[in-house]
Amino acid sequence: MTTTRVMVLVGILAAVYVLATGSMLPDVVASHFRAGGAADGAMSRGGYLALMIGITSVLPLLLVAPMRLIARVPDGLLSLPNKHYWLAPEREAQTRAWLVDQSAVFGILLSVFLCYVHTLVVRAHATSPPHLDERLMTVGMVAFGLFAAAWLVRYVLHFRLPR
Repeated sequence: MTTTRVMVLVGILAAVYVLATGSMLPDVVASHFRAGGAADGAMSRGGYLALMIGITSVLPLLLVAPMRLIARVPDGLLSLPNKHYWLAPEREAQTRAWLVDQSAVFGILLSVFLCYVHTLVVRAHATSPPHLDERLMTVGMVAFGLFAAAWLVRYVLHFRLPR
């Protein structure tokens, strides 16, 4: 199974997860939390679920969709380190496929992180008034930041010139 297909599957599973756990939320959902974890914004459950399905499932796909068109993008419009080497005829197809694959990897990471945020919102509603666990949110943000940084380092290292 290709990474793009895995990402589509993760997007579908994310939508199912949001819908399945959405029944645990009240009719009015605290959807924004200030420092300290106290809720300071709310929306209807239907609106919240639509938003979360959009950002956990559709947003990652929107990141990958333009990359699927990369085969048609002229070399001059691509910005890559050592572009002339990596877009040489003998490496071009593999380079473009790698870019699509890596955008799907990032989409998967984003979808998983956003599902984690949704889980924290559901957990926040276990108390009255709703309260977001800042510690867990911080852990999630740091983990996502580290994964994103590792993804970026891998991207940059991939496009070094071979020795």
